[in-house]
Amino acid sequence: MNVMKPLGKTAAALADTFTELVMERGYNAVSYADLAKRLGIRTASIHYHFPTKSDLGMTVLRRYQDGAFSTLGPLVPGDAQSYRNAFENMLIPVRSLAKMQSSSCLVGVLGAEFASLPDDLKAGVSQFFETQQQFLTRLLDEGRDAGAFAFDGDAEAMAKVIASTLQGAILIKKARGDAHYMDSILDSLNAILMPD
Repeated sequence: MNVMKPLGKTAAALADTFTELVMERGYNAVSYADLAKRLGIRTASIHYHFPTKSDLGMTVLRRYQDGAFSTLGPLVPGDAQSYRNAFENMLIPVRSLAKMQSSSCLVGVLGAEFASLPDDLKAGVSQFFETQQQFLTRLLDEGRDAGAFAFDGDAEAMAKVIASTLQGAILIKKARGDAHYMDSILDSLNAILMPD
């Protein structure tokens, strides 16, 4: 997915609201009628900006991916701090979600509904997770060489453990209604990864 152009005011409001609702309820549980009611507009206005729900879903997913990967910062070979900074920046949205009692990660929600998603959205979700996997593997592999991280085993396997742990912890946090649940998870990940 390429970085997308900024949306106009109404389209951005629609995308923001749709994101919030999907993170709370799930993709299949949100309709254009829900959006219209929440924003006080007609459904025809929504269709003008996003002819189909799939169009809106893809826009929301692209924005989410752009936000997730654009703020990580450069990885500088040999510079341990650049890898630690990128890892910490990757956790910023996770920390934000931890404070949102009723919300889950957008791609986690879409992944849970994967079988019922439109094909273009399925491809987008798969691409997000692939991009995340590639980035995390590189971050851990190069970061360990730079002295930023110290862990045993394969970097790709550790990347899978981290991604899966974070997604699972976000869902458990929501189900338990415990905003502090994530704190111990993040502390444990840091303890596993960071050298003494």
